[in-house]
Amino acid sequence: MAPLPRDVAVAQPIDWGPSQAKPVSPERPELNVGVYVTNINNIDLLDDQFSIEMLLWTEWAGDPATNPSDDLIVLNGIYDGDIQRFERVSRENRLGTTWSLYRVRSSVVKHWRLQRYPFDTQILHVNIGLENPLQPVNLGLTQESGFSINPGLLLSGWSLDQPSSYVSSISLMSDLGQPPEEGVVIRRQSTVSFDLPIQRRSLLFVAPDFLGYMLAVGLCCMSLLITHSRDDLILAAVVSAGGNYVFIAGNLPVTAMTGFIGNLQLIIFLGILYVVAADEMIDNQLTHYSQRISRILRVLLLPSYVGITILGIALIIP
Repeated sequence: MAPLPRDVAVAQPIDWGPSQAKPVSPERPELNVGVYVTNINNIDLLDDQFSIEMLLWTEWAGDPATNPSDDLIVLNGIYDGDIQRFERVSRENRLGTTWSLYRVRSSVVKHWRLQRYPFDTQILHVNIGLENPLQPVNLGLTQESGFSINPGLLLSGWSLDQPSSYVSSISLMSDLGQPPEEGVVIRRQSTVSFDLPIQRRSLLFVAPDFLGYMLAVGLCCMSLLITHSRDDLILAAVVSAGGNYVFIAGNLPVTAMTGFIGNLQLIIFLGILYVVAADEMIDNQLTHYSQRISRILRVLLLPSYVGITILGIALIIP
């Protein structure tokens, strides 16, 4: 009888099929990981990243000489000369288990989803794994308090939700130059993931980020009340709305413009066109047919503009 592949458990009758990878063997040694986050800052929406500082500890029940804890890295981290990845601060032997403590500081890649800005919720995801993706070590979570946050941690403009942690893996769609293993189609790297949901406090961003839109609506209302300087007020409304859009586009990635902000910009400009077109028709067209109808529509123009604008904004708020 031919020997079984190395990555297949003996008591595993499941046929994984030609397009699936074999599971990581439970016979491999396991390194348990826990994390305590001390600080999060530099939330950069344009560069798709944030910075995190944390205390990370490991528990290794295998041979202390082969302890792989020093090879851990933040797999979705950004490393340069100014950032120290892992600094071991303590190591102890406890009842046959090697316990190690590290201080970690790193920038982390985060692809923000800003279509709902400023009503968005994000998940700060940190993926921990071994630097060598082919190292035959399983990663797990410590039994107690595998992921916790400093109770004093505050994020300006954000509220923190309940964190979560789980064992995960990364599929390697390449043999990385190694001879292919029999029965293994996709190699998998064992990892541990830590997620921290954060929710933006939207009211803090409405006034500073959308002041230009508010001014544009106010100028349109004034143009319907003050007839002798109507053209100047409408032009100022166009400039204010356009300037607000340019301001937001300079602070957010272009993907944010496809959501709430883009729809809001469309509503503001359609409202300006409505004011111009309705005012022109009432003053220069309907006046020649019926002065009474013209006066009635003139009275209804301002509340109709305000009502349509508020209704449109209410419909696009996520």
